Amino acid sequence: MRAKFFRFPASVAPLLRSLCLALCIVTPLFLTAADEVQRFSLQDCIDYALEHSPVLAKQRVTVKNQKLQTVIEEARFAFTLGARDSQALQAGVNSSEVSLSKEFQSGLTLRGWMTAERENGRGFNDSAFAVQLSKQLLGGRTALETSYDLKASMVDELSALNNLNQTRRRLALDVKLAYYNIIQAQQSLMVKQRALENARRNLMLTRERENPLDILTAEIRVPENEQAVNTAQRAIDNGLDSLKERIGFPVQDQLAITGDFSFELHHVNLTDDLRYAFENLEPMLNNRLEKRKLHWLLDIRDSQRLPDLSVAVTHRQVSDGDGFNFNGTDEQTLTLNLNWEIGRRSDAARWQQAQNRIATNQHDYFILSQEVTASLSNYQRRLDESARAVALQENLCKLQERKEELYRDRWENGEIDILELVRTQTDLENSFVDLINRKIEYLQLVGYYEFTAGR
Repeated sequence: MRAKFFRFPASVAPLLRSLCLALCIVTPLFLTAADEVQRFSLQDCIDYALEHSPVLAKQRVTVKNQKLQTVIEEARFAFTLGARDSQALQAGVNSSEVSLSKEFQSGLTLRGWMTAERENGRGFNDSAFAVQLSKQLLGGRTALETSYDLKASMVDELSALNNLNQTRRRLALDVKLAYYNIIQAQQSLMVKQRALENARRNLMLTRERENPLDILTAEIRVPENEQAVNTAQRAIDNGLDSLKERIGFPVQDQLAITGDFSFELHHVNLTDDLRYAFENLEPMLNNRLEKRKLHWLLDIRDSQRLPDLSVAVTHRQVSDGDGFNFNGTDEQTLTLNLNWEIGRRSDAARWQQAQNRIATNQHDYFILSQEVTASLSNYQRRLDESARAVALQENLCKLQERKEELYRDRWENGEIDILELVRTQTDLENSFVDLINRKIEYLQLVGYYEFTAGR
């Protein structure tokens, strides 16, 4: 029995060839996209951190809570509606009251209420309506005291926003430092890999010369450099995990950096940066906001040292006979209340405490300004020193390269043994590693300087 194969019509063949070709092209693209590791530049890392960092998310929640606290303080000045109904069981008298009140930020209180009574379930036999305005004139409850909690909460909102901005800037700095550490490890890995290549080449050349001591020396250098490469690779992996942790990237997922590394000297102007820091640095801003609250509190404590004097004006309208009406007589009442704690010792002590808090705030501002000035001055000096160190290290690397070339020529000519060449190569490798470290240190100092300046 012969097997029969199905054949497509000749007209379909070009279409099938096109389809197969498309599959051959598209399938590797999908596989590559699935296996491709995300590569982030420094700015990509900062942008990702600003959106996903849990530290920043917590600070945003703090800002939201402070805004809600302001809503709570504002609610104090809303209208309040009240209702009361009571029944005297033996006398059979039912009494009802409805009231509406509001406290204004000026310290003025408005209250209106309406009462009515019924006896044994019959119609209303007594009703009244009254409106009262009251305000404390002396001894506290001033407009500032009444609205202090609300104003203080609004100031605390600004402080919370300043703290959020400081957290955002600190996060950007931490991301920079973590990114630079990875760059440092990657650059060091390249140096270690070149050292490993040199060690293997030296071993190959010494075996051709059949010098036992040189061969042994070269053989020892190979595993030493292999271990150095492994250590540098581990430093890169640890640095990537640290970076992922800081920016809020899942640590278990793969992430790579672009590795862009451009070293440029940074010009700083200490006078301008100090002026900018005093005007924009978050601790300085919060200190001035706290000072505003403390002066408000001092004014409140000062007013509380006076005797308590309050005034209330009441208008009352009663019913005319039975029934629910307000056609009866009306009356107006003016009430003055005066209370005075002899000596007012407690209020005087609170006023003195408020003055002391302002003095403490001034000392705190001076301490902050001293710390900022000292820190920026220190970073400026360290930047100048670090820039000179980079230039000196670059020259030293050139000299070490020249020295390594001379020693290699002497070893190839048989004038020295390989141990001296290995020492020279080690010095060259260490010089390049030191150059990388000094450049990274300079960039990190730039980051610290800008953060301290509030930029």
